[in-house]
Order: sequence, then C-alpha cells, then structure tokens
Amino acid sequence: MVILHVDQLGDFLGMPREDRGAGYRAMAAALRRVLEGVERAVRQLSPEQMEAPTPNRGRDIRELVFNIHDPIRSMGDSLDSGLFQWATEEDHQRSRGFSTPGELADFCRGIREGWWNRAARVDAEEADLMVETPRGVVTHLQLLESQAWHAAQHLRQIYDFLRGIGIEPEGELGAEDIRPIQLGEIVY
Repeated sequence: MVILHVDQLGDFLGMPREDRGAGYRAMAAALRRVLEGVERAVRQLSPEQMEAPTPNRGRDIRELVFNIHDPIRSMGDSLDSGLFQWATEEDHQRSRGFSTPGELADFCRGIREGWWNRAARVDAEEADLMVETPRGVVTHLQLLESQAWHAAQHLRQIYDFLRGIGIEPEGELGAEDIRPIQLGEIVY
C-alpha cells in the first residue's frame, strides 16, 4: 500500500482518526516558517558546499532543497486544480540549474511566496476538499500536513549537514518554532 498521509493507513485498517487539532492556517504558517528556515540555511553555504553529499542518500543540498520545494509548488497548484503531482525521479537533473546559494535561495523564496499567496486564503471548507495524488486521495489539510512534515524533517537534516561542515545554522528553528508540525526523534 502506497500512502501520502498516515490517515490513509488508519482508514485502511479501520482505525479512528486522531484529532491533531491544528487547522490549515496554523499548519500553513508553520510550513512558511520552515521554508524561510531552509532559505536562511542555503544562504550560509558557498557554491562548493552546495555540492557536498548530505549524510542521507548522498544527495547534495541543491537536490535536497529542490525536493522540499517542488512539491510545495504543486501543492499550491492543487488548491485550484484538485490534483497534486509529485514525481521525484528527475529531482537531481532539475536541481542542476542552481550554481550559487543565492540562486537556490531565490528559487526557494519564489516557491514559498507563490504558495503562501494562495494558501493564506484557504478556509476550513476548502481545506477539507479532496485532492488526487499519486498516492491516493487526501484532503488539502492532509496534503499540507504531509508536506509540512516532509519539509521540516529535511530542514532538520540540513541543520545537521551544516554542522557537519562546520557551520552553525543561523536562526535555527526548534520544535516550538515549527508547531503544530511534530517530528520524531530520528533525524535520518
């Protein structure tokens, strides 16, 4: 079974859904903070450091950051189309267009601002509308929760990567800063 959100597994198993209590706006605001954190982290790198492999899967920062932001763009589009398209097979190749940290951070900012301009207008009714994804049908809120978790987990990995190359992350976000996004203890 391929899923995008844990609720899909619970539904399959006949388990009651857990009330996470966070609405779309609170989750979107948290994701916005996470995306701003990614931008800050990217700007701390030199062009050479962008090519260093990260500890998990050996991706460099360009590919990892592209992997965070490409689905955010699609998530924004899905608010109008009802279709979320996310395929990672070409992330490496598509991420090669960024040769400096500034170019990559500007890409991040553009994605974040475009998504936020649309996401900030979502109300509770729209958040509950269904979205078709390559991993099944979910609500806009469930899609947001999955992508917020994805981005926050990768941001934590980026912080670890920065420390590993001798850079202390500026403006590092902790658990309280990203609430209601909740991460487990495992970084990789």
